[in-house]
Amino acid sequence: MRRFLVTLMVSIPILAQTQTYKGEIVGKVVDAKTLEPAPFANIVVVEKENVGAASDIDGNFRIQNLDVGTYSLKVSAIGYESKVITNVVLTTGRATPLMIKLNEATIELKEVTVQASYFDRAQQMSMISANVLDRAEILRSPGSIQDVQRVVQSLPGVASSTDNINELIVRGGAPYENLTVMDYMEIPSINHYSNQFNSAGPINMVNADMIEDAQFSSGGFPVQYGDKTSSVLNLTVREGNRTKGFASKTGFNIAGVGTLAEGGFADGRGSYIISARNSLLELIDRVMGLSSLSLTAVPKYWDAQAKITYDLHPSHKLMFNLLYGDSRISIEGDPKEADEERKNLIDSSSVTSLSPITKQYAAGVSLRSLWGKEGYSVLTLYSVGTTLDQDIRENFTRRVRGGEGEVLDYKILNSRIVFSNHASESFAAAKYELFYQIHPQHELSAGAQIQTSQKWENDVYLVSDTLRYDLDRNGTYETGPVVIPPYSFRQQLGFGDASKYFLFVEDKWKITPQLKLTFGLRYDHFTYSGKGSPSPRASMSYQIVPSTSTVTFALGQYVQTQPFPYYGDRRNIGYNRRLDNLKANHYVLGYEHILNRGLKLSVEMYYKTYKNSVVSEDFVHSAVDTFWSDRNLAIGERRSYGLEFFVEQKQVGDFYGTLSVSLSKTQMKDPRIPPLVDWFASEYDYPVIVTALAGKVVKGTRQWFNEMPFFIKYPAYLLPFSDEMEISFKYRYQRGRPYTPQQFVAWQQTREGGVKWSKGAWISTDDHNGTRYPDYSRLDVQWISRFYFSSWNINAYVAIQNVFNTKNVFFESYRSDGTKETVYQFSFLPVAGLEVEF
Repeated sequence: MRRFLVTLMVSIPILAQTQTYKGEIVGKVVDAKTLEPAPFANIVVVEKENVGAASDIDGNFRIQNLDVGTYSLKVSAIGYESKVITNVVLTTGRATPLMIKLNEATIELKEVTVQASYFDRAQQMSMISANVLDRAEILRSPGSIQDVQRVVQSLPGVASSTDNINELIVRGGAPYENLTVMDYMEIPSINHYSNQFNSAGPINMVNADMIEDAQFSSGGFPVQYGDKTSSVLNLTVREGNRTKGFASKTGFNIAGVGTLAEGGFADGRGSYIISARNSLLELIDRVMGLSSLSLTAVPKYWDAQAKITYDLHPSHKLMFNLLYGDSRISIEGDPKEADEERKNLIDSSSVTSLSPITKQYAAGVSLRSLWGKEGYSVLTLYSVGTTLDQDIRENFTRRVRGGEGEVLDYKILNSRIVFSNHASESFAAAKYELFYQIHPQHELSAGAQIQTSQKWENDVYLVSDTLRYDLDRNGTYETGPVVIPPYSFRQQLGFGDASKYFLFVEDKWKITPQLKLTFGLRYDHFTYSGKGSPSPRASMSYQIVPSTSTVTFALGQYVQTQPFPYYGDRRNIGYNRRLDNLKANHYVLGYEHILNRGLKLSVEMYYKTYKNSVVSEDFVHSAVDTFWSDRNLAIGERRSYGLEFFVEQKQVGDFYGTLSVSLSKTQMKDPRIPPLVDWFASEYDYPVIVTALAGKVVKGTRQWFNEMPFFIKYPAYLLPFSDEMEISFKYRYQRGRPYTPQQFVAWQQTREGGVKWSKGAWISTDDHNGTRYPDYSRLDVQWISRFYFSSWNINAYVAIQNVFNTKNVFFESYRSDGTKETVYQFSFLPVAGLEVEF
């Protein structure tokens, strides 16, 4: 495999002789508020004088016979603010698609020179704490493997506890507090190997090349979005290219081997775009075997995505979306595994094996209707479902070890299932949203959704445990054995047995061209718990200097249902079913200033308060050594406050970059009886986060080599250089994650493997989250080279993650014999990828 990659990388520059090839841009210009076409807009190529096009009566435009490369477009139209679109990459293989949304011009001041904006507020979901990422920014981001959630991790206020997954911890919020919306469908997770407590996963199922844009809000988001208390990620899936019957892109990287096809049909009235991908490591395993990968387990997954659109009428568009993922992995514990720390001894410990299988889907159809110059509405019917089959088996094994820690002989003393989860969960939803300008100064939005269970079967089993205690520490275990019953939660809900619904209304009031206010109200209700809550919200935006300096403020209440497993209990009595909803209050103040062309500075301060966080009754009464309970209490209080700086440079010329600095503190009020402190650090507390990202487009390198003497020119073909390359890096620093120190004690013992008493037990100390893991630091670099041919092109890239091989701690693994092992995050990892477009 390595020889094949090296040969391929060397061959491409030789085949791609320097010639002038042409590409084209196809796109549409629309009004950002009403989505009505914007006819007769001027689209000019910034780098080429007198090259451009004008949109037709339907807002469509096409720029042909333009040299391949990277460009910026300046778009202007009468009655609209001008804007600049950067990083438009033209290739020979496919037309470059664009959807351009223009904001209505509202400020006319003779003494102010209004320049085209590189930063479009019209596409932001809210006035504050919002960012928009286009497809090119997602595809090019170093260290992100074309994963939109890993790209979002570079934004201010976003932390992650591990490299292993694309987790989002936003301004002190839990990973399950983030909402994901894709083309109007609310989806619990868009990742392989996710779970109900964390929507993140190691691999994203969404093909980044199918994303038109990604809107992200880290707080203060409007009432249109809810049932989450931290953030919103809103993905718009692009339409296929209607000007061609068929175009394709095929490639591979560490995320998988995949292909994408797109095109138009019905004389341009419809389009399709379809993607499919399979695990690269799985394919290598099939060809070369597991041993060639030096891995104990190979992740096996595939996913598919599709969007089909059809214009029923110039004002009515029908859109069908599909996302599907199948994930599985088999991790077999090895009883013969050597351990250098255990030489010349006989030990007994558990060897664990698990084989989780997860299948997910989201499918829906939307009807978008334009209501002239006043607004539009969207009716969406969709269904989302997940099936999970997972068994964790524990083989309690006696092993005889030699002088190097190798296993000379072993015997399985007991084998049992310690955890299983077999679930099939799906729901159907109907959503209607209306956006309408009822007055020149008032934009009204309103909507509702009903989401109900279709099939909801959940069977969870957790093995029982047995404890005994030597409370007076005299060597005699006078208390015990105490048997903790097995957790056996079985639930079966039919259609309509558990439903969520919400209603919202919002008014955007434009008091003056500089001053805007937004007022909104939302109501959410969950029939299973019987809990419902209103969520009032408001925001303000004032342009101190038009188009240059803006101050913003937002406040509001945010409500969400608890993660569904919290509603269950071991005895199936139902005493956790009536948990109150989690509630959070957001207060955000921001300032934004345009420093130069494409250069923006943002500063924000925020304060968040939480109540009704779930706390186990076990933890509340942890002062009592023998206390045990599986009751959950919605009594937790949390607070988070911080200051964020964000500098963003759009690609002006050949350079781009961002710098994000987040300073914060997240604490939880001590719920223990009696409380030992007033507040302690939350597990989501990351006081300092610094992320720097920069890149440069380098042009003409291959041409320069070709003009050199032969003894330089021809050896240079061994290097994968092209006439357009991109070099980028990302550096991230993060304070270490807090954790509770553990103490190994002999006065408490557990029944290991159901066979023998342990030497002791690891228990949490009273210093809850009082210690931190070492600080996190990681540098990623990436190199992209684009090779163009007459009717197709190749994009090759090489990336190195964790260049300095920094040992970033993931967690400490505590063994039953009193020893512990440090588990680390990703080490030095080179990644290569190749894409072919035609």
